[in-house]
Amino acid sequence: MTQQESLARKDIELAVRCAIWAALMAVGAYVSIPIGPVPITLQSFFIILCGFMEGPWAFFPALAYLLAGIIGLPVFAEGAAGPGILFGPSGGFALSFAPCAFVAGFAAIRPKPWKYLVFGALATILMHLCGIMGMHLSLNLSWVASLYADLPFLPGAGLKVIAAAALAAGALRFPWARKYGSQS
Repeated sequence: MTQQESLARKDIELAVRCAIWAALMAVGAYVSIPIGPVPITLQSFFIILCGFMEGPWAFFPALAYLLAGIIGLPVFAEGAAGPGILFGPSGGFALSFAPCAFVAGFAAIRPKPWKYLVFGALATILMHLCGIMGMHLSLNLSWVASLYADLPFLPGAGLKVIAAAALAAGALRFPWARKYGSQS
């Protein structure tokens, strides 16, 4: 195989992995519990898991997912689509997805279970700060009311980080999951 063929194969592999993760994020949006203007979904679980498995490169599948929804594919929670989602109550969460995947991705560099929890927590904090800001701006709530509106999401967010960390740590047993360095 020539170097050019090898690079083309790697490009195809990256595109396929990007599409698979974006599709998983979309599936996570359809697992939804409506509790108010912003439903509880599994999007954040797949955002963080993508970061854990793909490293900082996870920014791109999350961005592809967001762009798919903006151009009109019904990939957001409850089948929503279009750029209007960015100006609604869940817009802050949606805009945080790519940066959060990037942050979670640092756990994949020389991975250890504790790194999954730390970088998953940092990504989750970023996501919720952006979500609080989005609710504050779109619903015209005070900052305190926006913070209170976010509280019901926190227990599930913690469980999603723990579940993603457990899956990623379990995947370390497989050679394909150790592309960023040894576990030493």
